[in-house]
Amino acid sequence: MKRAILVSAIHSKDEDVERNLLELEELARSAGIFSVAKFWQFLDKPLNTYIGKGKIEKISKYLQLYNADGIIADDELSIVQKTKLEELLNVEVLDRTEIILKNFARSARTSEGKAEVELAMLEYRLSHLKGSRSHLSRAGGGIGTRGPGESKLETDRRAIRERIRNLKKKISKLSKNRNLKKRKRSESLLPKISIAGYTNAGKSLLLKRLSGFDVKSEDKLFTTLDPTTKKIWLGENVHALMSDTVGFISKLPTQLVNAFRSTLEEVLDSDLILLVVDGSDEALEKKFKISRNILQEIGAGSIPWLLVINKIDLCDKICLKRLSLEYSNAIFISAKKRLYLEDLINKVREKVTHNYVEKWVEISNQKWFKISKTIGMRVLNVENMSESVKVHLKIHPAILGKFTEEIDVFST
Repeated sequence: MKRAILVSAIHSKDEDVERNLLELEELARSAGIFSVAKFWQFLDKPLNTYIGKGKIEKISKYLQLYNADGIIADDELSIVQKTKLEELLNVEVLDRTEIILKNFARSARTSEGKAEVELAMLEYRLSHLKGSRSHLSRAGGGIGTRGPGESKLETDRRAIRERIRNLKKKISKLSKNRNLKKRKRSESLLPKISIAGYTNAGKSLLLKRLSGFDVKSEDKLFTTLDPTTKKIWLGENVHALMSDTVGFISKLPTQLVNAFRSTLEEVLDSDLILLVVDGSDEALEKKFKISRNILQEIGAGSIPWLLVINKIDLCDKICLKRLSLEYSNAIFISAKKRLYLEDLINKVREKVTHNYVEKWVEISNQKWFKISKTIGMRVLNVENMSESVKVHLKIHPAILGKFTEEIDVFST
């Protein structure tokens, strides 16, 4: 499918259908499909054709007019809805879940990410598998027998189920290897920070700016699927591990959340979540709520978080004033223009060391040189004396006892 008509059936007048279709258009564009027209219809109840007969007839005319080769529905279609639309319109029909999966497939880079994409695709396919009418046998359809079309369907189902079992084993093995790496990281005193939020909010570019490493970022949805972790400098002898994670989106089916749970587990191991939103987006509040709901759904609701309003270079003064009043505790930045990143770093440093214990000590220059780069020690101030230094520190509770013993030995 290269050119498609977008279709939405809504059942509540509270739905912002125009905005939903704009997002679907972006999803299609990111998957390489050009939108030529959009249709929507308000319905009292769901139909087995997804939309009404009159709307289908109109779409059929537009398919010819714009030389479109398919339609995309802004919901996950049932097998009945999908089949009937394909029969009535005689074109390929995709739904929102399939478009999201196409974007995931484009973004997957690691073995685990690719396996998770294939698993989600196969589980979707299994739930929507149907037999082709042209393949069903009339001669072999007696009692106790099955026609070749039915046999083919069962063969397909068995093959898919077997592949799903193998993929789950593979993902489980890859997950164990990843957990070993995570365990090693967890044994470190380096704080762990996750950048989360709605897709295309600028998370990858933010990680690139803060880490100095090249991190893939594009003006497309779901540029990031596999978690990317980098070590960043927060100042005052504080480093942290920061991970970019898959973007959230509205109407994300539960099975997709489950299928990609391992890519979201980075968030669960965080000491702090940077929840990034696009300040220039008129749907900021809606996307912020969706992001918070997904964090709750995956079990990350209790992890400390900091709201980061990005892309302020695209906001006018009125917009910024309104946002600053509505989100007074947020940090406002532009990753693209590198605006106020230092403010963000300072705030993050305070957040990840809030439980550190404050100490004032005086030790010899030689001993200070040996311990000055200790992980888990934040250096607030250093005052040089003739043969010693006075230092103002904040110490991680896990090393406080050992560090205090060393300071007692080292103190002059």
